[in-house]
Order: sequence, then C-alpha cells, then structure tokens
Amino acid sequence: MSAAQTTPPRPKVCVIGLQKTGTTSLAAALRALGLRMGQATNRLAREVDWKQPDPAAEITRIALDVLAQSDGVSDSPYGFVFKAVDATFPGTKFILTNRSYESWIESYRAYFPDGNNPLRRWMYGVPRLSGHEAQYRAAFEGQHAMMRTYFAGRAQDFLEMDLARGDGWAELVKFLAPDHLPPFPHKNRGAASAR
Repeated sequence: MSAAQTTPPRPKVCVIGLQKTGTTSLAAALRALGLRMGQATNRLAREVDWKQPDPAAEITRIALDVLAQSDGVSDSPYGFVFKAVDATFPGTKFILTNRSYESWIESYRAYFPDGNNPLRRWMYGVPRLSGHEAQYRAAFEGQHAMMRTYFAGRAQDFLEMDLARGDGWAELVKFLAPDHLPPFPHKNRGAASAR
C-alpha cells in the first residue's frame, strides 16, 4: 500500500463567522497553508430562486456542493448551515470568527449598502439594516450562542477566533495541526548530525 492509500483525507475546514468578522482574513490564512478555499455567495446569487417562500434547502444544497469541491469554505451562508455541513462532512474543523457586536455592526454598516441583497434578507430576516438594528443584534448574538451550544464539548472540532483581539497563527495552527500543516522540512537527513 502506498502512503496515499493509507492516509485518510484531511478534514474540511468551515469558517462559520458572519460577514465582517474576519472571514476574508481567515480564508487568506487558510490559503497560505495550502487549502483550496471555496465561497458560495456568487453561486447563491446566480442559482437560488429567491422568490420561493423558503429557499433554505436550495441554499444548503449549494453551500454543501461548494464545500465538496474545496478543502474549506468561508463567509455566508455557512454560519447558518453549519449543522448540515457537520452532518454531511463528519470531522470538519469549524472556526467561528467573532468580534464585539458594536464593532461588527459598525463595520457591517460601512461595508454594505443599506438595502439587503436576497441572501442577507434570508439570513437576517429584514430588508435592510436601518430601522432593524435589534433584529441584527438578535441574529448576531443568537447565531453565536447556537454555534457555541452546538459545539460544546467538541474542542477538537470547533475554534472561536477574534482577530481584532489578536488571535492569529498560533491559535489556528494549534487547532489545525497536524492535518493541515505541510510536513516539516528535514534537510541533510543523511548527515551524521542534524543541522
């Protein structure tokens, strides 16, 4: 048997933080570690029939398909479909990117136009941020609480990172090791002493 036949595939990585919590930065870090990162938002915009009363099944199907074709995924809608990911891809490593609500809502307001696109309407349940700040806060806090409860006692599968607070490589590498790290280089292995 070759090493490829005996080595199990490395686990998928799913970044389940909400938009504007550091998901883009974390995806860049995962790419730097050699992971092929997927993102479902473009396919969702093109393929989901947003006029149907409940597009959840279609959103989930596309999100799972994107992950099936990648080593990992980040950004929307994964913070809302993480249970389906867990059921479909056992052993997945889940990373919740987080920041304070106040910091998050300020960043969200600055980055996104006030009128929500169909995906953000589905996630937050309202047509826009203005006038609906309470619903946004409820979604932000509720999703985080749900994720923490769901993954309680599963430290090998779940990591929470606050990049604004300073979390970074140390936490990420410890969580992913050894499955997602390249082999350590051994130079001059045949020499009498290691150098």
